[in-house]
Amino acid sequence: MAPSFGQEMESDLYASLNSSSLSIFMKTEYTSMSVVTFRSSKNLGLVEEHTTTYRKGKINPERVNFTTAYTEFFLLDDRKKSLGKYEFDSNSDIFRYERTDFDQRNIRTYTYYHYYVYLNSIVQREQIRTKEYIGSGSVEVDTVVTMDSVIYDVSAVDQGFRQQNLSEGGAICVYYIDGNKLIKETSSLTGFSEETTYMYDTNNQLVTIQKTLIGDDGQRISNFTKIQYSIAGLITEVNFFDQNNELLEKKVFTYK
Repeated sequence: MAPSFGQEMESDLYASLNSSSLSIFMKTEYTSMSVVTFRSSKNLGLVEEHTTTYRKGKINPERVNFTTAYTEFFLLDDRKKSLGKYEFDSNSDIFRYERTDFDQRNIRTYTYYHYYVYLNSIVQREQIRTKEYIGSGSVEVDTVVTMDSVIYDVSAVDQGFRQQNLSEGGAICVYYIDGNKLIKETSSLTGFSEETTYMYDTNNQLVTIQKTLIGDDGQRISNFTKIQYSIAGLITEVNFFDQNNELLEKKVFTYK
């Protein structure tokens, strides 16, 4: 677990301790998992923002390859598609993530590489490598590569683990574990703190994630993620609500 995980990297994961939508999928006989993401729009209702299809690696069983196709409703930037992969260790933790983005002309723009080292499933070191493609419209393509790394101090505390980002101004996170389940996560930064609560059903399946931002003035803003499963234990639908219980985002999972 790590707050440093990129938003898009963990977009469809819904990860708790040693478990995520991808690790659950990898234990099945299905070879592909598709996730359609819908975003709430004031004028158009739910609109399809993007679809990601995950496929098990044919040679490496610990790898999941993915392709994302974006629609005109995708908010972040002018992307047409992304290609990438996740690689897992024997503990179901992601130790490598890679994604290449393509623009509307089908030309590569960036490739992102993330490498993770864990201690008790808590990220201890993160290495980040970004490759930008320059002059991609000409005959010769050049690249600019930037590299960064983040080191965390991970220590055992009562009921769990403490993770401190050793960078200047880095966050301090505490993970509370009960019966091999992650039940709460707190993160402290200058000016505010964040608390995440994980709730499970009788089958030990993660069904609700509540995130609460707490300002220095005590003001609290919460949102909720609610996860639905099939009888076989596969995630089928995820809904994201604001504190007024208004639906902001919906994801539909299918398997083949």
